[in-house]
Amino acid sequence: MKKITTKLTRVASKALLPCLLGFALPAMAEECNEKTMDAFAYEDCMAAKAPVQAEAPAEEAGPVYNPFNRDAYLTSSFGENRGTRYHAGFDYSTNMEEGWVVYAPENGKVEELRVSPFGYGKLMLFKGESGKTWAFAHQSSFGRLDDLVEAKQYASKKNDVTLKPGTKFNKGDTLTFAGSSGIGNPHLHLEVRLDNDRILNPALAGVTFKDTIAPQVYGVAVWQGNEIGITNGEAFSKGCAVTPVKNEFGLYMAIKIADYSREPKDNPMSIRRIEVWRYDEKIYSKIQDTLSYKKMLNVRDELLWAEEADTAGDWHFINAKFAPLSTYRIEIEDYAGNVTTRKFNFHPKCKGNAHIAQFKNQTSPVYTFLSRPMLDLFLCRSNYKFTGLGANDSVVSEDLCKVFPHKPTLLGKVVETLPNLKAIHYTASASATGNGKAADETIALFPYGRYQKSINWNTKIGDIAVSQKISGIPVAIDTAMRVLAVTRTRTDSLDFLEFHPKGLQFFGNWNVCIENPSNPAPLYWLGETSRDWFIFSKQTGGKKRCASTNELRDIANIQNDEPPTLGFPYWADAMVDGLSQPVLKIPLQFKYDGVADGNSITVKAGKKWIAAEYDSEPREIILIADKLPETGESITIQIVDEAKHKVSYDVTIPGM
Repeated sequence: MKKITTKLTRVASKALLPCLLGFALPAMAEECNEKTMDAFAYEDCMAAKAPVQAEAPAEEAGPVYNPFNRDAYLTSSFGENRGTRYHAGFDYSTNMEEGWVVYAPENGKVEELRVSPFGYGKLMLFKGESGKTWAFAHQSSFGRLDDLVEAKQYASKKNDVTLKPGTKFNKGDTLTFAGSSGIGNPHLHLEVRLDNDRILNPALAGVTFKDTIAPQVYGVAVWQGNEIGITNGEAFSKGCAVTPVKNEFGLYMAIKIADYSREPKDNPMSIRRIEVWRYDEKIYSKIQDTLSYKKMLNVRDELLWAEEADTAGDWHFINAKFAPLSTYRIEIEDYAGNVTTRKFNFHPKCKGNAHIAQFKNQTSPVYTFLSRPMLDLFLCRSNYKFTGLGANDSVVSEDLCKVFPHKPTLLGKVVETLPNLKAIHYTASASATGNGKAADETIALFPYGRYQKSINWNTKIGDIAVSQKISGIPVAIDTAMRVLAVTRTRTDSLDFLEFHPKGLQFFGNWNVCIENPSNPAPLYWLGETSRDWFIFSKQTGGKKRCASTNELRDIANIQNDEPPTLGFPYWADAMVDGLSQPVLKIPLQFKYDGVADGNSITVKAGKKWIAAEYDSEPREIILIADKLPETGESITIQIVDEAKHKVSYDVTIPGM
C-alpha cells in the first residue's frame, strides 16, 4: 500500500507529540544552556527551537477531528474555574453566528437529546464506536432529529424534554448545528466523556482547534502563614518574586495565569500543565488531562477564589513548599502546546513591581483574595477608622490603623495579632467613601483552626441575626489561623450581607439563617460575575429565613412583587430542522425573578398548545412561525417565575 505523508495537525500539546508520532524529539542544541545563560536568553533560545509541526505518516498520527471542518478558535478550555466545578470541555467560537454545521467525530449513535433554557441548552450526547461519549451543547438545531423533539414536546405538552433516539450516524455526517441555547453567546461546547464520571481533555481524543498565543502570567502571590507578598507579572518576568518573610523556609505560592487563543484577548482560558523545578529537581507537576464529576469540588483547592474573579486568569495554587534562597523554573503549557517559562528567585522587593488589583465591584473594606478574607487597611490613608472589638463589644484596639501597615492585610494576621478580637467596627465620612454616603458598619469575625471540620456560628450585624453552619471542612495545608467574616453593605438599591471567604473549601453544606426585623423578605444570592440577584428556590418562610447551598454567597432580603413582563415581538430567522426558518421572538423582561425552566412558560392559541423555546441569554421566548396563527390573531403566554408569581399576556401576531 502506498504510504501517504501529511503535516500533523496539533491534536495535543507538544509534550504529547512523541507519543503520537512514535519517536523521541531530538534534544535541544547545546547553545540553549540553562546553567550558562540568564533566564531570558535561555527562554528565548528554547522558544525559538521549540517544534511547532512535525511530519508523520497520516496513519500514525492518530484520529484528527475538526467539529466544523473549518478553523475555529477556543473561547474556553478544559479545566477552567466555574466556581464549584471545572469547565469540562472546549468552547469554540462561531464568530457570533448560529447554525455552524457540526460533523460526527466517528461512527456511532445519538444516545440522548436534552432541551433546556439553562446550562447546556440543547444538548446532544453521541456515543461513538470507540466507547467515548461526545457531548455537543448549546445547539440551535438537532437537524433531522428536531422532528423527534417536537413530537415529544407536543405529546407531553412540555417545552423541556429528554429523549433517547438511538439514531445512527457515520463519521463526517452532519450531526447537529451550533447555536446559543442555554448560557452564553453563539458557540459550541464540546466534551469527551469516558464514562459517567471521567471526562477527557478533548485534545487527547484528536480534537483540533486554533490557539496561537502562549499562556500569560499576571501575578504571583507568596505566603507563609498569614504573611503575604504580591508580585505583578512584569516584575516576575524579570525573575523576581516578593517573599513576605526573610530567609525562612516553608513558603507557599499561587500564580495568576490566563491563556488566550487569539487577538483581541477577549476570553481568558485555563491551561493544561504547570511544572516547577528547584534547580534540576521537579517539585511540582499538575497536568489536567482528565476530570472527575465526583471530584469537581477540588477546584476550590487548586484554583483559589478572588474578589476580582471575573477578570483575566485564575490563581493556580502550587502545592509545594518553597525554600527562600533557591532558584526555580516554572513551565506553563496550554492545550495547543504553547509554553511559557519563567526562572525566578525570592527577594524582599522586586524592581518594577506594581500593585495588583485584588477586588472588583467591592464597596466594603473586607473582601476575599486567594480564598482568604482580607481587610483593606489601605483605606486608613482615606481617613477610615477601624476599631477592634472583643467580647461584649469591649475595645481591644482603639485604632487598627496605628497597629498595622496601611495596606491590604489578611484578617488571619489581624486576629493572630489581636487574639481576643471578635469584630471590627469601621467608620468613614461621605467624602472618604467617595460614594456620597458615610460608612458606619461592623465586620463580625469567627477564627478557627486548621483541624476544625465544622462550624456553628451565631452573630449579629446591627439588628440582623446571622447563623451559619458549615460542614465538611478539610484539614488546612498550613497552620495559619483561619477566619470567617460577615458584614453589611449599604447601597442605593438595597442592603445586603457579605460573607467571606468565598471559595472556602468544604465538602458539606453552608446552612445560613437570617433574621432581619426590618426586612423579613425572601433571601436572594448575588451572582459574583453577573452581579444579578437570584432567589433561593428552597428556603423557610416567616421572620427567620434559612437556606442551604455548597458555597458562601452574598445575601439580601428582597421583596419583589413584580412578575416578568413582555417586550415587543419581532420576526427573525433561526435554525429549525437544520434549515433557517422564520421565528417570532418575544423579549422577557424582569429585574430579579426569571423562570426556573422552559416549562414555566406556556403558550396557547385558543386551546391549542404551542411549543416555546426560552433563550436565557438574551431572555427571549422563541416561537416557530408555522406553528402560530395568522397575522393579527392572538396567542396567550402564561409565565410562572421563580418567586411563584403567575401572569398571562395576550400577544397579537405581527406582520412579517
